[in-house]
Amino acid sequence: MYSTNSISIENLILPYTKTEINIELKNGINYIKGNNGTGKTLLLDYISGIRKDNTATITGNDSIIYINQSIFFSDRLTCEDFLKFVYRMVGIKNPLSVFWNFINEIFQPIWDKEKISLLMKKQWGMLSGGEKKYIYILILMSVEREWYILDEPFAFLDNEKKSIIWHLINYKVAKGNGIILTSHDNQIDNIPSRIHIIDLEKSEYPRGILHP
Repeated sequence: MYSTNSISIENLILPYTKTEINIELKNGINYIKGNNGTGKTLLLDYISGIRKDNTATITGNDSIIYINQSIFFSDRLTCEDFLKFVYRMVGIKNPLSVFWNFINEIFQPIWDKEKISLLMKKQWGMLSGGEKKYIYILILMSVEREWYILDEPFAFLDNEKKSIIWHLINYKVAKGNGIILTSHDNQIDNIPSRIHIIDLEKSEYPRGILHP
């Protein structure tokens, strides 16, 4: 089980919104809340290290998988090819064996794994937008890191796939991982126990509140 360190952000000024960020993100679920244009994705980019700000201090973000909203892959290659590509990038050998061990550990016996097996053999370009998002999340969250950042993970997913992704998030939280997510989905009510809410629409910008 992970003993995840917190991520600390000090003196970060988000471009465009000029919101000042001073927060500590702890293991468990951290929900970044706000309407479109409030800087949610910008904040995730800074936490992940994609964007830099020399005047801000961000610590504890050394072990992160960032699952953003942009998915680029050749339409002619299969989902198994995408899995092999991702695992090769992070140095994981025997990708199919490792991935299916992960799936069996997470979902047995509640889930019909035949569905994912069929998707994995399809060409990327033959999948719907929701299926691409679903496979994308499953593969990236099978890579072991302390923190997982999910930007609108439930967009385009049907209710069955949303429930499966929540199950995966809950599993990671139970292991002691940190989750940072944004969402406009009302299934936010399915979050287990307490959640750390960071509301970007607060004019005074809080250091976060726990709910419930």
